[in-house]
Formats: sequence, C-alpha cells, structure tokens
Amino acid sequence: MMPGDDKTQTTEELPTLEDIMNELPIADEHKQALTNLFTNLATQVVEGNQKLAAMEATINELSTKANEATAKAYEGLSADQRYQIEMAKAAAPAQAAQTQMISAMLGAGRNPGGGLEGLVKSAESLNSLRNYLLPPASPLQLAMEKAQISQMIAQTRMMDKITGRASNKFVDTITDELLKGEGEGE
Repeated sequence: MMPGDDKTQTTEELPTLEDIMNELPIADEHKQALTNLFTNLATQVVEGNQKLAAMEATINELSTKANEATAKAYEGLSADQRYQIEMAKAAAPAQAAQTQMISAMLGAGRNPGGGLEGLVKSAESLNSLRNYLLPPASPLQLAMEKAQISQMIAQTRMMDKITGRASNKFVDTITDELLKGEGEGE
C-alpha cells in the first residue's frame, strides 16, 4: 500500500458538508444558510492564509535584502568599527532629544514664555504624572533606600581614608540629612 493510497482512502471516508447538513433535522433554507456560512468562513480562512503567506514572503525578501545591504555596508570594517557604528545608531534618539533640549534652552531669550520655562513646565508635569501613577514608597522601601545610601556613604568614606583624601562635605551633608530623617520616623 502506498502513502498516496492512504490519503485517498481517508478522504473518501470523511463526510462532506452536504452529508452533515442532510442529517440535520432543520428546514432546507436553514441548511442552505449554514452551508453558505461555512463556505464563506472557509473562503475567508483560505484568503487570510494566502495573504499571510504573501506577507511572510515579502518580509523574508526584505530581510534578505537588508542583510545583504548591511553586509555590503560593513565590508572591510573591523569588528570594533562595526560596534561603533551600531552604538552610534542606538544613541541617535538620545542625541536628538538632547539637541531639542539644548535648542529649547537657547531659544528662551527669543521666545518669551517658551524655551527653558516650557522645559521646566514639562518636567514638572512629568514629575507630577509620575507621582500620581506610582504609589507612595512603603516604609520598607524607604528603609532599603536609606540602607543603600548608608552603604554608599560608608564606601565613600573608606575610599577617602584609603586614598588619604579629606572627608567630603557633601557626604557629611547627606549623612546629616539621612540621620535627621531616621530621627523623625521614630
């Protein structure tokens, strides 16, 4: 028995849509409506699959062309040069934002009420939105933050002692603020 024979045998055994509809105890117009519905659904599924296959083929073709173009663009470059190019591409959005921020600050003299004031207002709006969307910190979170700050301060002081530098006044100010905050919580 050949594999092709097995397929034709199972196809012959499967009931058709008309066979199933003939067995249903409903009126002929309802049977016709169901048949039309199933036929339309099957047609839509086939058309959808064809569209997906066409889109997938297009995507694969475009991907292949992009890979070929990238390979040609990087031809003769070292791995480090390729890395630098990719990093520059990745940093482009941040650089664009920085350029906009600088132009906003420089435009403050030309645009009364704009420029830096607009930037500050947008930062305030973002900050208030963040405060609204994020829940207030729990006492455990605050304690963990203070512990992390204390650890960084201790590390900074230890490095100052090792290197022989004088204690940083900024670190002392932070320590005073941190200790003052602990006293208020009790």
